[in-house]
Amino acid sequence: MRAIKSVTQSYAPSRRIMDFMDIFTSIMNDAIDVAIKKNLTSEGSISREIYPLVKDLPIPSYYIPPAITKATAMVKNYRKSVRREEMRAKQKKNGGSKPKRKPRNIKIPHVDRRMLASHYGFRIKDDNMIIPASTEKYGREHETIRLNRHVSSLINRNGIHARSFTLTPHMLSISIERIPETIECDSTAGIDRNLRNVTVGNELHQESYDLSEIVRIKQRYRNRASHPMRNDRRIQEKIREKYGRRERNRTNAILHDKSKEIVNACISYREEPVLEDIRHINRMTYRGDRTGPGHRHLMHSAFPYGRLASMIKYKAEWEGLPVIQLTRQETYGTSSRCSECGSLTRKSGRMLHCESCDIWINRDINACISQAKRGRTRLVRSLLREKGPPVEAVNQFKDGEQMAGSHIPSTGS
Repeated sequence: MRAIKSVTQSYAPSRRIMDFMDIFTSIMNDAIDVAIKKNLTSEGSISREIYPLVKDLPIPSYYIPPAITKATAMVKNYRKSVRREEMRAKQKKNGGSKPKRKPRNIKIPHVDRRMLASHYGFRIKDDNMIIPASTEKYGREHETIRLNRHVSSLINRNGIHARSFTLTPHMLSISIERIPETIECDSTAGIDRNLRNVTVGNELHQESYDLSEIVRIKQRYRNRASHPMRNDRRIQEKIREKYGRRERNRTNAILHDKSKEIVNACISYREEPVLEDIRHINRMTYRGDRTGPGHRHLMHSAFPYGRLASMIKYKAEWEGLPVIQLTRQETYGTSSRCSECGSLTRKSGRMLHCESCDIWINRDINACISQAKRGRTRLVRSLLREKGPPVEAVNQFKDGEQMAGSHIPSTGS
């Protein structure tokens, strides 16, 4: 299993590299326009159309294929969004349910941010990255970028290979990969993501990570951006971009620290993290449901649920720790059904009361225990298929599979 992640550092490009960035961006926009105008779908067909137009541009040939690849991905995402909106409009026309939001005005993609990327033609020597910087075929000139201590020490480790790089006017990003040794786990740990905390654990231990600072940061910058001091649309857009950048950086810093703590805890306990499927959570509130814009902001964008999950995934894969992703059906009822018997509970604030077991339990702890049991079902089945479950897992959680299976509702219920 290959693990991939990216490392970044600040970077001030030369004038020649800035010119390459402008040409790279123009190639992407030209490829997007050609693909949409001629209804091209594959990268090969787009390349055949765009190469005669860009082969004489003053840019090294190493940067042309990555520009076409990025443009092809943007076109595919654009067409996917168009098809989704057309399907919703067709359902509404045929008498389907009323959509919970207004149809989006999907714009043709256009690249405004200057960048330069390539997956070949560069090399890393000692503490420097050397990239092509001229169009000559023989005797090509190169640009040397000095890597900082953290990036250099990470890339020069044994077993790590640099895959590609991306340059922007202020940043250098290098994608690296390695093949880690798989960590053998004999248990699971459920990860319950909430608005202001994340609870991780199983029947034996639980730990809550406070993330309320993210909500405060989101609300603070939202208030600042929504009350500009200048009545100028261009200045207001720059202010929103500035506050959005600050908010994203501060939020990512908190998520990186917490996701690293979660992965390290799972490694120390030798437990596979179990992630729930909550992609439908943004459908719980919508415009017109009388909950107010403040509540919708909290549910939709105050906590980046998907970003935390992606950080946990790639950090776990980098260390060789398998991750279990539950389906939507397996996730159903983790916060409302008892983790002991699987019956429905009564909610009182953040506490749940099970009348069958006559116990009171915190809703977050109940959810992470239920997720751990349902993820253990997959773990036991995979171990049985490969080499049989470990003795510790059988002795400690001998009824985990039956209890997890009893919690999953049938399709007809």
